[in-house]
Order: sequence, then structure tokens, then C-alpha cells
Amino acid sequence: MNLQDGLDELRNGILRDASALKSGPTDHFWQDLNLIRYIDDAQKRFARLSLCIRDSTTPAVTQVVLVGDGATDIYQLDPSVLFVTSARHQDDSKDMVRMQHPSSVGTQNTFTETYDFASYPVSGKPTMYTTDEGLDPNNDHAISIRFFGMPLDQSGDTETGKIVYLRTIRKPLITLDLTQLGTDFEIPSEYQLDMLEWAAYRALRNVDIDGEDRTKAEAHKKRFEEAIAECKKDIRRKMWQQEQWGFGGNGFTYLHN
Repeated sequence: MNLQDGLDELRNGILRDASALKSGPTDHFWQDLNLIRYIDDAQKRFARLSLCIRDSTTPAVTQVVLVGDGATDIYQLDPSVLFVTSARHQDDSKDMVRMQHPSSVGTQNTFTETYDFASYPVSGKPTMYTTDEGLDPNNDHAISIRFFGMPLDQSGDTETGKIVYLRTIRKPLITLDLTQLGTDFEIPSEYQLDMLEWAAYRALRNVDIDGEDRTKAEAHKKRFEEAIAECKKDIRRKMWQQEQWGFGGNGFTYLHN
């Protein structure tokens, strides 16, 4: 379903806009501009709450090109990225180790209650990363990813320009507007009609001619929330894998499920 299909369904099939029963666009309760804004909000909200858009192939959101200046270790990701599930250097067959900011900066000594600075590579190929360094308030609160291991801009450096590949969970890449009527929705097709329930909720909430509209709005909101829960279950079922454990010199380690 593309935006034009969604707009027609929302206006004529869900809202039963008065203009569909009369003649001429001047009888619309809702202008196309407003309904499209609600649809755009609905798709982004559905993607954010259900985490249904999993992307490992779109270069703009899944590739980080390393900078070889010996100082750059933090890179800003595309604002659509909600979460990074893994990162892998192009020359490696295994994913990098994910760290958290506190453990990357220092570790607490339980005896002295002081913090010791952590030791991590400062040059060469990145081997670890964090994604909790901060959010950019000037770029839709985009995530920053920090790598431990920085390419050096010097003779013999082989890391500059190499790529770290990410697996991401993201929001839709395109903001829908009147120029995007042919753009397909990015959430799974089986939930696209349910996604429009949120757009209907926003429309009816903003044009509350009588109390009945408010009741209808809440019904649309409830169905949208039910669809979110259903989609999350479907995603867990599709992404499920058996629990695995690794054994080594320090005992056993839980790897993933």
C-alpha cells in the first residue's frame, strides 16, 4: 500500500468523510495535508513502538565509514535509527563487543569504592562499541556510536575508509507529504490498515463535533494499540533463536537467545 492508497482508505473507508457523500473537495472535514501528516505520524509511531523495521542493508543507516585522523571515535547515525543490534568490521567474521559507557570509561573497585580507568585500544581496528554516548538534540536526537580503536592518519594505515556494518532497528526513512503520494509504506503490509487507525484517532480527536467522535477516536486508538502488541509478538516469533552458551577459561557465558 502506498500513501495515496492509505489516504483514500483513511478518508473514504475509515473516516467516511462527508465529502465522499457530497460533491467537491471543499466539503472535506479534513484536508489532504492534515490527513497525510496524521498518516506519517502513525507510520513512525507504529515503527517506533513495534520495532518492526529491521534493516541491515540500507547503506545510509547500516554503514559507518571509518575516519583516519587519529581522533575520531564517535560517529552520528541517521536520525531514523532507533537501536543498533550489532556492529561488524568489514574484515571480521564476528560482531564487535558491545559495551556501555560506564564500563568503557572506568570500572568500580568494590574494595576502595573508587573507579579505575578502563584500558582499551586507542589506535588500529575497532573491536568494541557503545551507543549510549548521547543523543543529538539538533538532529532529531540521533544516536551516536563510539568505537574503541581509531584508525591513524599516517603512512601504512589500513583502516581509513573501511566500513563497519550495522544491524539496525529504525523508523521510516521518508517523511510523508503531498509530494510522496506514490511512496510505499515501510511497515509490514499486514499491519498497514491497522496503522491507519492512529491517523483516524488523531483526525477525530481534532474535529470533535460531538461526543460520539471522541468515542470513535478512542476505539481507533485501542485497535492501533492492539495491532502494536500483535506485531511485537510476530517479530519475536520471526526473530526467535535457541539459547546458546559459550564455555571458556572464565567459566560459561550466556551468548543470546
